[in-house]
Amino acid sequence: MNDKLQWNNVADKYEDEIFSVFKNDKGKKIEHYLKKHADKNHVAIDFGCGIGYALPLITPYFKKVIALDVSQECINKAQLVSYENVVFKQADLASTKIDPVKGDFAFCCNVAISGNNTRNYRILQNVLNSLKVGGIAVFVLPSLESSSLSSQKMIEWYKKENTVINEIPLDELTHLNEVDSKRVMQGIFKINDIPTKHYSFAELFSFFNKGNFKLENIDRVEYDWATEFNSPPSWMRDPYPFDWLVEVKRVK
Repeated sequence: MNDKLQWNNVADKYEDEIFSVFKNDKGKKIEHYLKKHADKNHVAIDFGCGIGYALPLITPYFKKVIALDVSQECINKAQLVSYENVVFKQADLASTKIDPVKGDFAFCCNVAISGNNTRNYRILQNVLNSLKVGGIAVFVLPSLESSSLSSQKMIEWYKKENTVINEIPLDELTHLNEVDSKRVMQGIFKINDIPTKHYSFAELFSFFNKGNFKLENIDRVEYDWATEFNSPPSWMRDPYPFDWLVEVKRVK
């Protein structure tokens, strides 16, 4: 199933099936970065706007917001809320021929996460290419290290209940089931039975810190453990599960 068809099918049940980073961001880290780069004279681009989860946060801080998504059905839902400064456009964000929209700021939240790394890297590069010189892009991306942390916490939980690792029920390991070793090596694990790309710190540093671009910061968007486990025990606290937040500047 291609991305367009997949997201068109999801549009009507988006709120039930798609995890909201914005509602679960413990430290309001995303809003912090939007405020940091706010400028009422600037144009922002929301790459992969979906049904518009990010728009209430982005629109107050910029003169104009261009909201792009591969799914026209998702765009139709996003348009049910009226924004005076938003222009919606349907586009394949991984295309090598994407319209050359240009902005001062770009935001891309958990969009380059499919089981196809060729498309994932094209999306990331298209976001970067959309920036004017001096422009900033902020990415939110699943963390490979956080996935490992969650597995460690699960094992610790079972250990506290006197269950050794080889006795952990197989249904607790569904993120690895039916995913071949080559995909695992590429950071692709299953979330809700869907192959999902996870990024390592080293991978992000290597990809973003080159050419016309400078990696400004790699931060974390943290979530409660309840987003990973049903009824997690009280001892399961910091460090929390997280997505990477990457801040990149176009320098030339």
